[in-house]
Amino acid sequence: MNWADIAGAVGKTAPILGALLGGPAGLALNAAGSIVASVLGVAPTPDAVSQALTINPDAAVKLAQIEKDRQVELQTLVTQVAVSQLVSDTAAITAVNATMQAEVKSEHWASWLWRPFNGFVFGTTFFGVYFVLPLAHIPSPVIPMEAWASIGAILGVASWFRGKAQADVNNPAPVRG
Repeated sequence: MNWADIAGAVGKTAPILGALLGGPAGLALNAAGSIVASVLGVAPTPDAVSQALTINPDAAVKLAQIEKDRQVELQTLVTQVAVSQLVSDTAAITAVNATMQAEVKSEHWASWLWRPFNGFVFGTTFFGVYFVLPLAHIPSPVIPMEAWASIGAILGVASWFRGKAQADVNNPAPVRG
């Protein structure tokens, strides 16, 4: 059992604490779990808190009261979680951008050609499966939605960055073409 498993039960009477327990792991999650456990007088583990919520009829009242008493501290934890998530997302996007920029600058054809190749393969496959085969009265194969979603995501990201590069007047002419 983990903290997310009991977030719903805690959130019924203490929504901020429940949101913290159900959020991403980290310092704020551990702090929220420790607060809930100390209020209920149990060990700071999800199993102990879950058992206390089940056995103790006053647990919900205690959680609501502690949330009311510590609202500023809990809101600070919520803010820390949000900031941490934004920092993490920004780092991931920065890493992807750096990778794509390195690919574009590469002199090896396989590094810079794979994204356009995927775009052409996706378009050709889509056109063939949904237009050519039905016109030829050939049953279309069943292609899992995950396959379309993954290739569509690659194509979407590549197209967005390509469009951004083409719109930039500071890029050299071959990139803008």
